[in-house]
Amino acid sequence: MARKPRFFVSGMPYHLVNRGHNRMPCFGGEADKGTFFSMLCDKLEAFSIKLHAFVLMSNHYHLLVTPDDGAELPHFMQCLGRKYAGYFNTNRQRTGTVWDSKYFASSIESDYYLLACYRYIELNPVRAGLSATPAGYHWSSFHTNACGMKSAIIQPHKTYLALGDCQFSRLKAYRELFNTEMSAEELKQIRLALTKNWVNRQQLEVVRPVPECCG
Repeated sequence: MARKPRFFVSGMPYHLVNRGHNRMPCFGGEADKGTFFSMLCDKLEAFSIKLHAFVLMSNHYHLLVTPDDGAELPHFMQCLGRKYAGYFNTNRQRTGTVWDSKYFASSIESDYYLLACYRYIELNPVRAGLSATPAGYHWSSFHTNACGMKSAIIQPHKTYLALGDCQFSRLKAYRELFNTEMSAEELKQIRLALTKNWVNRQQLEVVRPVPECCG
């Protein structure tokens, strides 16, 4: 059966996931992740994609992005995947596919779900048992979004910016979102939206921290 075409809307945020073939490792270590990250930086600029959050795991990666032009998003994913696969195969003197046949993509239509995706992505290493806290894992945007580390590629979404009226208050409010575990229902909805490539309009109740002013 032919695969249904996927349409991407300009200016809409998307949660993207790509996995190694048969869940095999696609990153062998720090050097592979560093190479992929460099390629990611280049392709984000080339295709005018704004990156809000990311994590690189051993056999998959997550991106939270907004494309200036929705039609360019599949080209971005294809080009990034092919370029890294060429490096990976050459480096290991192998042939064949590196990625699963299809990446997952879920569009986001609510502020709550966007912040849930931020948390889901940056908590991935904690759920996998690789770190006790998201701050303990290097290959993640948590250090920028929660700790203020400068980044040349992370661009905050307007929903993130609305967490506070200055950087200090935003960082504090964002960190406080991680004080509670994600519920089973949140995890279920995010995973279901990804595997079905659904629009997620989830509007579960969320208590946002009250931003504090700087000073």
